[in-house]
Amino acid sequence: MSIDGFALRIEGHILIRSYTDLDARADEVVHLRKRNAVHPENMSIAVARALAGLQTGHLYSLHFGTGGATVDALQAVVYADPNTTGSADLNNPVYSEVIDTSRGAPTGNSASVRHISGSAYSDVEVRCVLDKTEPAGQASFDNVTTTLAGGFVFDEMGLKTDDGLLLTHATFNPVEKTSNRIMEVIYTLRCTVS
Repeated sequence: MSIDGFALRIEGHILIRSYTDLDARADEVVHLRKRNAVHPENMSIAVARALAGLQTGHLYSLHFGTGGATVDALQAVVYADPNTTGSADLNNPVYSEVIDTSRGAPTGNSASVRHISGSAYSDVEVRCVLDKTEPAGQASFDNVTTTLAGGFVFDEMGLKTDDGLLLTHATFNPVEKTSNRIMEVIYTLRCTVS
């Protein structure tokens, strides 16, 4: 009796950029290009649920937090380790957006799949747009000196299922969201089978 096996590898990449207007992207600012960490146990649960056709087996929301980076006494940025074991969450979650278009995602938010025929990988591309009015309570302008301890200076993010399983986690340099700019996150998960 022969048992065929394969390895599933999931790698994530995050791009964060902002604009004053989505139609005129000449003023685009790229804030971040970074890989992220994957929670292996939670991802295996999500993959199994998706194969079984369960509602909780897919990406539901993108979460933003403020506990991913600190500044030490020498003014060096120190990054928190990504949370990828146990009942993990962001270090300090402060905001989230639904990205599941079948379950109330705002306009501009989505998750889609790209595949090239004959290849052993597929990409899940999550798009999340924080419009000028989101989140409520943000600073008005990004050209004013503000404290990095503000609630909408994000330095961590992660993807979750609708029952709260943290699938990915990334920590990075702080990125401020203000009401004079639109922020767009493109979060890509490459799924490779070998």
